[in-house]
Amino acid sequence: MQVFFNFPIFSTEVFELTIGKLLLFVLIIVLTRLLLRLYKGFVHKQVRSLDVFDKEKEGILLRVGRAAIRIISLVTLITVLGLQELLEWLLTYQVIKFEKVNITIGKILILIIIIIFARILSRLIFLVLRKNFSKKSWIDEGKEYTIFKLTKYGLYGFAFLMGLTSIGIDIKLILTGLGALLVGIGFGLQYLFYDLVAGLVILFEGPVKVGDVIEVNGLVARVQQIDIRTSKVLTRDGKYIIIPNSNLVGEKVVNWSHGSELTRFNIVVRVKFGSDTALVKEILYGCALRHPDVSKNREIIVRFEDFGDNGLQFSVYFWARKTWVVETLLSEIRFDIDKQFRENGITVPWPQRDLHFINPPQSNAGGEAPFINPPKDS
Repeated sequence: MQVFFNFPIFSTEVFELTIGKLLLFVLIIVLTRLLLRLYKGFVHKQVRSLDVFDKEKEGILLRVGRAAIRIISLVTLITVLGLQELLEWLLTYQVIKFEKVNITIGKILILIIIIIFARILSRLIFLVLRKNFSKKSWIDEGKEYTIFKLTKYGLYGFAFLMGLTSIGIDIKLILTGLGALLVGIGFGLQYLFYDLVAGLVILFEGPVKVGDVIEVNGLVARVQQIDIRTSKVLTRDGKYIIIPNSNLVGEKVVNWSHGSELTRFNIVVRVKFGSDTALVKEILYGCALRHPDVSKNREIIVRFEDFGDNGLQFSVYFWARKTWVVETLLSEIRFDIDKQFRENGITVPWPQRDLHFINPPQSNAGGEAPFINPPKDS
């Protein structure tokens, strides 16, 4: 039996694969998969037992636990199969070498591990911040998102610099070369820098935050995500649009979510000449007052604006919350106005023009038309 397990399948200078090692490899893989399933069930059960189920926390615990189990399994495989020499040779294999920089596979793996660790740490920090911020009334969703984004960018930047240092790259040389490069291409990428600076302004000052309803160049949308260069918004048609951050800083942006909850709106109507103006005023006032979303604590005003070309022009002004579908509110009030006008015999005029025709002059016997106003002799 021992001879069977020691029978060589593959052999090199630094490693020999036997049947016994192959069976151990399969056994460790099977046990690893079994442990992963058991750990998933354990975490799912523990998180479900909490008062408030947190799917994101479950996902982070699963990723961290799975990574730990896989690392332990990998170390066990290397030890049991005697792959230390092969692993040492592989990790010290030079991929890139120039001047004082010597990049090996091991250094590249260290860089990848640092980035993965930074990603996991950022998610853990997000959970801690969200748990603490939920107890503070002065921190809303937008501020929470901004703090997390800045923390994430800082953590990733620190991890990237640490990773470059770990593989033997001098940070001073990179910063010097990057400065010269930015000077050279600065003019070509000036709009990109505008967007980057605008992204920092938005994240620090918070003129626009995640969850805000904004209006840019007539486009009404809800902010879904703010990144360092662009922002993603969701329109009322359900379309996602990517907007450069410079547009949110440099152009006129109306933030519906800031300031007072109530905004004044108006509806313009025209009625036929000769209509009862007092009745029109009463109908417009009543239609605005009846709508449940119109504020009853603010004054409703009906104005006789002008004697128009086609009729009498009125406007009704009222206060309401500027919601995501404010046009629906205006439409419902217009429906009510139209119904009341029909019931009270008030007509909305059609555009009309008066045309005056002049009869053409009659021709004389010779076929020539006489002068309408013959010139006088001087």
